Amino acid sequence: MLKEINKMSPLIPSNMNLFSGDTTRSTDDFMEQVAAFRNKIRHLVPQGKVARVLLYDNDIFAFLVRFIALGQDGHTVILPPNDQQGTLTELADTVDFYAGSIVISRLVSLDNCTNAPQVNEVLSWPTNGRVIFYTSGSSSHAKAIIKDWELLNNELDVLKSLFICQPQSTFIATVSHQHIYGLLFRALLPLQLGGSIFSTFDYPEHIVDVLKTNNDVVLISSPAFLSRLSEDNVLSEFKTHFSTIFSSGGPLQDADALSLYKQFGTGIVQVYGSTETGGIAYRQIESKEETYWNFFPEVSCISTNDRSRLQLCSPFIHQSSMMLDDRGEIVDGKLKLLGRVDRTVKLEEKRVNLSQIEKKSLEHHWVKDIKLIVLTGERQILAAIVQLSDDGEIMLVNAGKRHINQCIKKHLLVHFELITLPRKWRYVEELPYNSQGKLPLMELEKLFV
Repeated sequence: MLKEINKMSPLIPSNMNLFSGDTTRSTDDFMEQVAAFRNKIRHLVPQGKVARVLLYDNDIFAFLVRFIALGQDGHTVILPPNDQQGTLTELADTVDFYAGSIVISRLVSLDNCTNAPQVNEVLSWPTNGRVIFYTSGSSSHAKAIIKDWELLNNELDVLKSLFICQPQSTFIATVSHQHIYGLLFRALLPLQLGGSIFSTFDYPEHIVDVLKTNNDVVLISSPAFLSRLSEDNVLSEFKTHFSTIFSSGGPLQDADALSLYKQFGTGIVQVYGSTETGGIAYRQIESKEETYWNFFPEVSCISTNDRSRLQLCSPFIHQSSMMLDDRGEIVDGKLKLLGRVDRTVKLEEKRVNLSQIEKKSLEHHWVKDIKLIVLTGERQILAAIVQLSDDGEIMLVNAGKRHINQCIKKHLLVHFELITLPRKWRYVEELPYNSQGKLPLMELEKLFV
């Protein structure tokens, strides 16, 4: 079993420069602000009551001050996926207060409390209460995912034991801390270690200055960012400065992973999991040979008879086991993923898995990335959104879209019947991944309106 966290353990290591960037903040400064914000909460929330608080702040320091303060007394923290007014309005009816950089006119902000009495108490790492994430995945409707602090702490313990990140490590990220991957890897993990935390970076060029002055860097990133980086890697000059590079939130294409391995000299640590499941497995691609996934400690899956659907057992979930929407098989204790169960559709009575078509499409040298969706009307048809490789782009200009369509279809006909192939094709510069590394269905459907 995973170790139990001592409820009276100190919050974080002291007397260290924890937050870096335009303004350096020490851990002592952080704990002082956590204590001050905790007093604000206690002034507004009756003793013994658990409040539901909507929290959003792009600033990692401000976010963690509020997040950890709320965890001190077991309050429920709701993390919206973005700060769009529609999202905030939708969630406002489910909470008591809000905090951070957002504004919700009909609710009270915990930040606005100015006359809270100052009470000094020992701060400890949170163990009670829960965090609610909202994730849309590939659909258009937000879904609430509830995680107790116990589950988050279980996963943090595994991350610290499995991936050797040092207290002096510098953590830089291209993903948001509002989602579970960013929250665990670029916020809570370095906070527990006392590592240096930077604000989110949007472009590789902005990371260069950090690399010039830091020799032990952990990069927390996404497939979309890393795919673009593989084409023009301005960070490879500093490859010896990276200790670990993580990727999660969606699939990193094997070709991109291999290119990055050659550029950095170290494999990208790809993490397979979801908000619901937590981390399940990880791998590093360093050759063209198929690389299976290694399970996290105390995590396991079995492949059921239902189309090889995976069943998960994990200390990161509430249930004793969970049926996944992924298919796979276990080979010598490792995981081979076979695509998603819910991506098997029937077209003209022919059953086909969209993930399999996408995988075979990626074997064509003109295809860099692809996503298939089902369009409904008088009948269901497949539609393909394709990002072409450089060679594919040249061919598109010289020979036209019809020629590209025909050549990719010819390649797929070796494996699939004509009736199961996409009827509509759209070619885009980049697929519209969101901050979670997902492809929202609504954004994809707009391409065919």
